[in-house]
Amino acid sequence: MTDGRPDGVRSYQRIFSPERRIHQVEGRPLPVPGGVPLRWLGWFAGSLVAVLALGSGSLIVPAVAAAAAGAGGLAIADRTAGLLAAAAATAGTLVAGVILGALDWPIRLVVLPIAVATAATQATPDGRRPERFALSWLGLRLAPTRRSLGRGLPSAGTRRALDTRLWIAHDASGLRLRHARVTGPGAVHFTSPVAVRRRLGGGLVVREPGRFPRRRKLSNRVALRAGQTLEVRP
Repeated sequence: MTDGRPDGVRSYQRIFSPERRIHQVEGRPLPVPGGVPLRWLGWFAGSLVAVLALGSGSLIVPAVAAAAAGAGGLAIADRTAGLLAAAAATAGTLVAGVILGALDWPIRLVVLPIAVATAATQATPDGRRPERFALSWLGLRLAPTRRSLGRGLPSAGTRRALDTRLWIAHDASGLRLRHARVTGPGAVHFTSPVAVRRRLGGGLVVREPGRFPRRRKLSNRVALRAGQTLEVRP
């Protein structure tokens, strides 16, 4: 309420997660309008520590950054994304250390942490905090475009190695076969026995038990030769 008139609320997030600020220290008010946010102090301290670590020239910093980035890439996508993230983190930390070493100490220890802390507390790229936006952006860039049960798959048309495995799960309709076609070499595993019939051209047809006119061989695993086609029929 201001001057007896209601004031609109732009976002309910400000109500449920208010921003804590420091307005005075030992009874003396700070010469900053609105006070200093605690999040700004956290970003300033973290930026200062990062600048000191990167400018130290120690090889432990690139190693730790590579391990953290590689673990994050592996958790988000696959081994390739983890290796790319680790390589990018290593190169980035080494280049940042060289650049920071060439700067004077007031810029490196005062101006740069203040700039990072101010940008991190004021910028909202898509309405969220910069750290959340950065994590989402990295996750989107590292995550594969095609997935199977949470596991990354290569792009369409890419040849797969012989030891590659694909997992296919049932949907809400239950454990029922869905139409599919697989070309060997390889092996297809089923969670329950299925009926297998050989066609005249050398291909195989798989259906649920009891769907063929005559009793067929039941198996959980169907091996395919090079070029042999397996057709799964509901």
